[in-house]
Amino acid sequence: MSRNIRAFALAGLLALPSACSSSSSSSTSQGTIITDTLGLKFDLSCTGGLCVLTAQNPAITPLSCGSGSGSDVFVLAFDPLLAIYALHVPSSGEVELNAADPSHPVACATDAECLAPGVTLGMVTHSYTCQSGLCLLKESCYGGACTPWDGLLLTYDVLTLCQADLPWPTSCPSITSQPYADRIAAVADACGAHPTCATVPATCRQLSGGAPASVDGGLPASGVDSGP
Repeated sequence: MSRNIRAFALAGLLALPSACSSSSSSSTSQGTIITDTLGLKFDLSCTGGLCVLTAQNPAITPLSCGSGSGSDVFVLAFDPLLAIYALHVPSSGEVELNAADPSHPVACATDAECLAPGVTLGMVTHSYTCQSGLCLLKESCYGGACTPWDGLLLTYDVLTLCQADLPWPTSCPSITSQPYADRIAAVADACGAHPTCATVPATCRQLSGGAPASVDGGLPASGVDSGP
């Protein structure tokens, strides 16, 4: 695929509608510890429908590369792949995901590390299960009726899988740093501007086994990007 077509696909990918927003109440208990795929641990706190995480390592800070008034925070996103995002939360408090936001999957060894038996946002309860070391949606329940996950990933989930082994960024724009720039281009080729995607690029974390087909070098011990 030519560079021009790839750039067009990437532009469409970054224009995808938000995967989730938060303005409702939640029932997740305080004091829960979440671990990302770098082995970094985060303390979870849910208030007013927004589940915020604080890294136990003070060197790990959120950097969304967003703009405007507000602050950057780590937020838990309840999509088919349970994930941690570094988001810019504006002063208005309305939270929306952007395809350029840094993210990592939540890692697990048991269902208990995936917020089992489930978490309720508004009127919907999401239940996750641990598969191949990642937390994947099991079912969503509303009004007593439960719908199993259809197995289809959001394109946001694929982007998150492609960051699973990469450090949290410390400089902007993070999407131009390597190897993520190449991986996001691969996602654009595989998924285009579609909201869902059935293909995970070979260089990214796979749902079935763990490590990508090829690894782009080691990670800093702290899990923090040293910059482009």
